[in-house]
Amino acid sequence: MNHSPLTDPRHAVRLAISAATAATLALGAAACSSGANADRPAVDTQSIDTQSIDTASVDAASASTDHAHHGSEPIAVTVDGVDYGFEQLPDSVEAGTRLSFHNTAPTELHEMAIFRLPDDEDRPLDELVELPGDELTEILGNPATVLLQAPGSDEVIPAVGDGTLAEPGRYAVMCFIPHGADPDEYLRAAAESDGGPPQGIEGGAPHFALGMYAELEVTA
Repeated sequence: MNHSPLTDPRHAVRLAISAATAATLALGAAACSSGANADRPAVDTQSIDTQSIDTASVDAASASTDHAHHGSEPIAVTVDGVDYGFEQLPDSVEAGTRLSFHNTAPTELHEMAIFRLPDDEDRPLDELVELPGDELTEILGNPATVLLQAPGSDEVIPAVGDGTLAEPGRYAVMCFIPHGADPDEYLRAAAESDGGPPQGIEGGAPHFALGMYAELEVTA
């Protein structure tokens, strides 16, 4: 049976890994100094470690969120992805809240990749995104959930988890898709990759370097 890159479940972990490493494609990080959200700080995206994602941990994170509210209805919040930011994202939500993602951008593929920050990390996200890529990757660790949606599509791709945030703490909400990347080409390349970032994709800085990031507090 043939599957499209948008629906084949075998591609879920690959998409999750590509979401966390796509910033290695961003050789044009200087793009964040102009255009939308130009007041956001520049981000060094050239040194992000493409081998830092532990797929076993990703699978475990998915399982924990999938069963966080077994037998009960979670609180649901829809977050809109725009060029280049997140709208309708609360400052805080209760543990067990399920976030859904709606990409409203006309041409750009967007994702909502959410990472729980370490308990001893008290620097604001504005400061963290200025760190060298390998340092940022080490702090972020594996994503708690990753949801993607192509422009004009009704289908949300649950690359990691289902959007449920089960553990209290401070979270970083980010998009790693390269600026200007063709959505179909990116998803096709991600589906065909061997676990690393999609190869041969034309594009600039990752969207978080253009301002598409936000902090979220999950309360007990």
